[in-house]
Amino acid sequence: MSANSVEPWFKIVSRPLYEKTVQFLESGYLYGMDEAAAHNAAETGASVIFSSWLVSLFLIGLALIARGSFGSILKKEGHKKYYAKNTFSILVLFEVYVEFIRNLSDSLVGRKNTKQFFWLFGGLFIYIVTNNLLGLLPGAVSPSQSISNNLAIATVVLVFFTVIGFARQGVGFLKHMMGPVWYMAPLIFVIELFSTFIVRPGSLSLRLAGNMNGDHAVLGVTYQFAEYVLPTIALCLGTFVSFVQAFVFTLLTIIYVVFSLEHDDQH
Repeated sequence: MSANSVEPWFKIVSRPLYEKTVQFLESGYLYGMDEAAAHNAAETGASVIFSSWLVSLFLIGLALIARGSFGSILKKEGHKKYYAKNTFSILVLFEVYVEFIRNLSDSLVGRKNTKQFFWLFGGLFIYIVTNNLLGLLPGAVSPSQSISNNLAIATVVLVFFTVIGFARQGVGFLKHMMGPVWYMAPLIFVIELFSTFIVRPGSLSLRLAGNMNGDHAVLGVTYQFAEYVLPTIALCLGTFVSFVQAFVFTLLTIIYVVFSLEHDDQH
């Protein structure tokens, strides 16, 4: 059986609900596409919706398990609670992950800001990387392949760094976009406004979707040439790309937040 013949997970779990979702999405796509393209887009969209909910439930469950493990450690008496565990567990995995994201954020926004913003940085990386890795499984569709899904995440980032900018700088957040030269201020302001509110979320969305779609296209092509060797190499490459793209998205988010914090030239 070829890779393309594997049915989507959503269709396997609930065929009636899958078909209703496809029909609903297809009615919207028909306004700008031909019937075949609209149907294919609707099938992908239905799978993306299912996958995004699946990823969310999986991460919530994982977090609850880790929280339970952490609670059991806190119940230990005396210095025993500070002993490092010598066996692998979900809690150890989360500790490594949290330390990685925290150190990355500390190096750019400082420890004080990291404590305030970690929920976003940490949540973005683990959500995106899980989305990316899901698409490597047979029959699964990665939510990261959808520009709409990525644009929704990028919009959250946009709203976040904009709110932080006004909260920390006030009107200075907009004033800083005008540049240091007064007679160039109108032109610079329009360019910066377009760059901040259009280019940033757009580039975040397109970069992630483009890389994920390209990665899965390579996997599909390699499967046609050799059913085992080349797909294995492509899977390893896909895993690497999944982590890199999640890292890039998170890193850019942190950098955008840095731009929204206080600037030295305002003092």
